[in-house]
Amino acid sequence: MSMNSIVLAGRLGQNPQTQYFSSGACLTKCSLAVQKSKDEVSWFDLEVWGKPAEILANYTSKGSVIGVEGTLKIDIWKDKENNYREKPVIKVSKVQLLSSNKKDAETEEE
Repeated sequence: MSMNSIVLAGRLGQNPQTQYFSSGACLTKCSLAVQKSKDEVSWFDLEVWGKPAEILANYTSKGSVIGVEGTLKIDIWKDKENNYREKPVIKVSKVQLLSSNKKDAETEEE
């Protein structure tokens, strides 16, 4: 038996970057800062598809606090010098909005 599951809560480190494909699929990428202590922050790259991707795109921005559930995957590629590179990425399946800077900004404007 194997298990690959991750649950995180933290702040978005950037505005979500969203792409729509001709197939209708939606992909959103962003980074998540998870603060372990006052001086220790871990950064995670997120890859979100489908409805959760649209939720991130429409209701969050840099600094928003979110919770995510997903799995860990390793992206592997060759760089310009033909060296193999790899990077851990969280493939998100569920998103929970814990605060939203976009909503807060809209409320302040009213």
